Amino acid sequence: MFVKDRINSKDLRITLETLINIRWIAILGQFFTVSFVYYGLKFEFPYYIALVLIFLSAIINAYLEVNKKKFLTIDNFAATVSIFYDLVQLVILLFMTGGLSNPFSILIIVPTTISVTYLSRGSSQFIVTCSIIFSTVIAFYHMPLPSPQNQTLNFPKYYEIGMWLSLGIGIIFLGNYAYQLGRDNRIRSEALNKLEQELTNEKVVNSVGGIAAAAVHELATPLATISLVSKELQKQISKNNLAKDDINLLIEQSARCSSILKDIAENKQEDQFIAKVSPKELVNEIVFSVDNKFNKEINIINKSLNERIKMNKKTEISYAIRNFIENAIKFAKSQIEIEIDQNKKNTNITISDDGQGFQDDVISNLGQPYLKSEKVNKNKKGMGLGVFISKSLLERCNTKVMFQNKKNNSGAVIKITWVNSQMANL
Repeated sequence: MFVKDRINSKDLRITLETLINIRWIAILGQFFTVSFVYYGLKFEFPYYIALVLIFLSAIINAYLEVNKKKFLTIDNFAATVSIFYDLVQLVILLFMTGGLSNPFSILIIVPTTISVTYLSRGSSQFIVTCSIIFSTVIAFYHMPLPSPQNQTLNFPKYYEIGMWLSLGIGIIFLGNYAYQLGRDNRIRSEALNKLEQELTNEKVVNSVGGIAAAAVHELATPLATISLVSKELQKQISKNNLAKDDINLLIEQSARCSSILKDIAENKQEDQFIAKVSPKELVNEIVFSVDNKFNKEINIINKSLNERIKMNKKTEISYAIRNFIENAIKFAKSQIEIEIDQNKKNTNITISDDGQGFQDDVISNLGQPYLKSEKVNKNKKGMGLGVFISKSLLERCNTKVMFQNKKNNSGAVIKITWVNSQMANL
């Protein structure tokens, strides 16, 4: 009946104020209509029973009105129950007042239209199905149409059947149209939200780039001083001194920092021939250069590799993968696995560890700026802005990054995917 819904039902919300306002219009319309017919036109029907039904709806809506600031939105299930109640209440009123021969029977379409506009595909189909079933029942089983005293209004059977058919067609047609219109609006809204998020992320990355440029300028002199003092100390101590190795390490690391800062400052672009590497070569180089101070075991698994597929060894790609590997080392209990897998279409680098894994409530937000580290792992720190920067740098290179957990939350998994046809143009 309806096209397939691409929007997650968990993301569907209807504002409580919207539902309340629609209900007030319906309640007031019902009250004035039945009162006019009973008192103004002097038509006989169970007026006071109808009044009780309308009054009950008013009480429920008044309760929602008082608490609408507390509950700004209601979820899909609650909205479905609410609209179903409105449908049942309307059907009972129509049952007491002539069924489909009542000119107000067309209002059965209203709950249907609201449901397919705001609710999930399953809930919409439920309301539509109930509307058709209820319409069928009151088409053939209902109390007489209200009429003046001592008068009886009888409609031919074919008229009631025609009303039933026209109402059923109207429910299906308008329901389907409203559903597709609502779906398109939700898709458009989702696209705009994603675009807004991407623009925000781009702004943050540019801001980080400005901070990095400032850091290059401010750190250059201290690093040069550290390197100079370390070399002087190296000359002054004996070869057998226990601090000799520490000083050598200090010189080595300061030189590495200076080199990184120089690359950032110059935005260095290496010779394209030299810079072309296979994913295997890139991973091996990064693993060799990482600081494995926790002495965790790192296993590299190569699957179905095509050495002819090369990529540009960009600084941002190397930085991002190194950051993910160093995070895996930090969070792992004892072992890290880096799997390189290639097929005809894609190249995948999967980094996994045997740690606690990502918390379920933050996996969907990983890679977003300003995510607090404590939410990622209560016992570890340092995966907030670093993950965001790494993910953003890779996505700038037409790379897809996915975060997930192993089965039974036995470790974190980061999967990096390239399209082979695009790798040469990275």
